[in-house]
Formats: sequence, structure tokens, C-alpha cells
Amino acid sequence: MMLSMVSSLMLVVTTACNLSCRYCYEGRRSGEFMSLDTALCALDAAARRGRPFHVQFTGGEPLLAADLVFAVLEHIAAEALPATTAIQTNGILLNRDAVRKFRAHRTAVGISVDGLPGIQERMRGQSAATYRAMRILDDEGVPFSVTTVLSAVNTGELAKLAMALHSWPTASAIGLDLLVRKGSASPGSGIEPPEEALLRQGIGGLLGTLDLLNRERRHPLVLREKQLVQRALKNAVTAAPYCSACTGASLAITPGGELYPCTQTMGDPDFFLGTLARPDMSPSRTFAGESPVREGCSGCVLEGRCPGDCPSRMHYNRGNQCDLVCTLYRTIYDYCKQTGEIPS
Repeated sequence: MMLSMVSSLMLVVTTACNLSCRYCYEGRRSGEFMSLDTALCALDAAARRGRPFHVQFTGGEPLLAADLVFAVLEHIAAEALPATTAIQTNGILLNRDAVRKFRAHRTAVGISVDGLPGIQERMRGQSAATYRAMRILDDEGVPFSVTTVLSAVNTGELAKLAMALHSWPTASAIGLDLLVRKGSASPGSGIEPPEEALLRQGIGGLLGTLDLLNRERRHPLVLREKQLVQRALKNAVTAAPYCSACTGASLAITPGGELYPCTQTMGDPDFFLGTLARPDMSPSRTFAGESPVREGCSGCVLEGRCPGDCPSRMHYNRGNQCDLVCTLYRTIYDYCKQTGEIPS
């Protein structure tokens, strides 16, 4: 695979972070910062094919490298590159000036929130600053999504998180990420995924709460995984790839210019794809072509159309509650069937 075939670029602008999340997948490694030259080299490689591509700013905490983020956005605008952009942040450093710049560049903003302030404080820290960031986004009229990592601590409280987000009209979506058993979340770390019964309870409560709240909202607060299931059921032929990593079209670039299929594989020698200067895009080190089929798929209502799972999560969670994604999707399917959103 050639570097120019990548359609999804994840710029890890820094590995530094201003939080110490209890489940940090990077194991709280020391911080490095990407140079502008490295970022522009990655952009130029992705733009070489002349087709639209996506740029995700991530970290660490990407706003610790805010000057670089905005320099890259200015470069994309100045060169009229066919790129969409997004940033995933804990929000602690987000201010009105930054929000207005993201709005001007049409950069999608995602905030990492695991629950109400008490849970956020327990799992990530500095909850007041994160909640203040969401208030600023709403004040400025900038839509934002929330990504929540599901663990035994917060899964039963998802409905309460939805109620908190309801107070901000520009809150647009919730995405759920099942815990990855890596770094500080490795087995034996004390951070555990939810049990299946708790997951069913938490998802069911969330779905019901969202339905009630959305009756009052001008713009609905959507659940990403519900959209995935509904989209899959409309696909009568075959399941679409879960993400661009499944087709080998994604690339994470570290601050030092090292290449990996996605950010969750960073630092893993089994997935090292060389550097920007000397890429080694071997398909054997990517997730391209890997089948999402598991034991138990046979006979499932989503068989052949399942949205699938994050390939790196499947890799690191093998043998460790990797069937939770099935419980997640089936709970959503059952709820939609019960409410008539899926015809009988």
C-alpha cells in the first residue's frame, strides 16, 4: 500500500497530556511534540492522490500543541486541500478564541467525557474544566460530540450523562468506546469492562432517555452506535467496514514521524509501518482484510450486516470480554424492534 492511498490521517501532534486517565492506553508515556515540517509532510503525502481525505488531530492532548494545530488548519485553507478536519480533546485548554477558530475552519470538535462530574473526576480528572469547555462550545453555537469510554464504573450512569448533555443544544452526538485492554487498562490494572448485564441495562436506559429528551430538542442528540445498527440493517448485501483501518486506508503519525495503522497501535512493534521518510506499508502490519466474524455470529439478526468492531480493540481484547460489542448491538436492535423503529 502506498502512503498516498491513505484517506484518514491521524496527526498525533503530541504525546503529552494534562490528565492522568485511569485507563490511559499509552501508559502515561512522556510527552513529545510534532514539528510543523512533519505535519506538513504527512498532509502533502495524503493530498498527493488529489482526492478528499480526513485529518484528525489527536494526542496526548492535542490542545497542548494548539499552535501547531492551527498552523496546519491555516495550511489546509491556504492550499485549498480537499480535507475535512476534526479534533478530539479533553477540553481543559479549550477557550473562546480556539472555539471560534475551529468554527472558522469547520473543524469538528469531540470532547472526551465519561460521565457526570463525579465520574469524570474519578476516571479522568479536572471535570469542571471539561464541563466548562462544553458550555463554551454551546455559547458559541458550535456543535460538538462526546466520546465515552465504557467501563464498569460508568456504564450504569449513561442516562444521566445524556440528561446533562441535554442542557446544551449544540451537543449533537454520543459515541461509545468499549474499554481496550492496553496500557493502564491492561488486565489486572483494576479497571474493568462492564459485565454484559450492566451493559444491557446501561444501553437500554440511555436509549430510552435519549428518546424522551429528543422530543424536546430542536436538533436530536444521537447515539452513534444506534446509527451504525440502523445503517447496517438497511444494507441488504454485506456489512460496510467498521472504519478506514479495516481497509488499510488510515494512518496514525507520531510526533517523531513514525507510522501506525491507528492511534491505539502506537508503539506496538507488530504494527510499525516505518516512518514518513522511509514508509514500510506492509499489509501484514495493518488490519486490511481482517474479518470481524466471531464465534456466535451464526444466527444473529445482524449476521452479515453487523457494524463490526474496532480492529485494534479486537486485537488487544482477544479473550477479554471481546463479545461485549455483540451485546451492545443486540441491545440496540432489541430496543429499536420494541419501539417499532425496526419493522417486524
